[in-house]
Amino acid sequence: MQTDITYVALLSVIDQVKHCISNISATWNTERECDHDLMRALTSHAVGRDINSAIYWLFIRLYLATALATDSDMRVPLPPSFPYFTEVDIVADPFEMVFFYAYRPLWLCARAIQFVHNEEVSPHLPPLRIWTQLVEELQQWYRERPREFQPMLELEMNDQLAGPETSFPVVLFANGAGLFGNQLYHTAMLILLHNRPRTARIADFHSVAMSPLWHAQRICSIALHNDSRECWDPCLLASFLLAARRMTHESQQHEVVRGFDRIRTVTGWDANNSLQSLRAEWCLLDET
Repeated sequence: MQTDITYVALLSVIDQVKHCISNISATWNTERECDHDLMRALTSHAVGRDINSAIYWLFIRLYLATALATDSDMRVPLPPSFPYFTEVDIVADPFEMVFFYAYRPLWLCARAIQFVHNEEVSPHLPPLRIWTQLVEELQQWYRERPREFQPMLELEMNDQLAGPETSFPVVLFANGAGLFGNQLYHTAMLILLHNRPRTARIADFHSVAMSPLWHAQRICSIALHNDSRECWDPCLLASFLLAARRMTHESQQHEVVRGFDRIRTVTGWDANNSLQSLRAEWCLLDET
């Protein structure tokens, strides 16, 4: 039975990756049914080092990318909680550290999407409680990031070192795991802040972290400085698209367009259809 699950799951995820790589825009615009039985079987392997765990999280990345790009629900089962590793575990085993700090924001971002699109995500808890818990978990992740997951360079737009031509802050990471985890942290926060319950108290959190624009600008900065093909994946591209929709200044929009052109050169992914939709949204913003 175990071999059958692995075999079926591997063939299925390879098929989805093939479609995504060959035409990412068409993949996002095509309704693909989720094999819920297969995903439920894989969920029990979400935490581990075997191939089933790797397949499960690859599925999550692909479904997350589609959800972000199309503003839709993921409709896939997620682990009810993310495993907690002690500081001793993380220090003793670098794998545990990378897994915890890279995949926890992925899981939280997926949960944020399900919270926004599915009122029954947790029927026993009121929406305000769920929203607050998600924000608290994201802020905890941000505060406790190890040095490897912190930017090696971070310059604000008003910093003279950034230069007058810079429309975004400069946020650079030394490794792909740090880049991935931080971009999805900002993405999850952006989603939650744009869907904040009216009764939510944001004064209890750090003021800057409660600014949707702050998160959107950092997503764009991280994406614009991601020059490594091996550090790109579809959910990061869709995250960039989501944040780019919030950019209202013409200089920022030009940088975003150049960024998508560079991503196409680096990865081969042609997101021109999504870019055309983005330009149309920007025109509507200008008109209002």
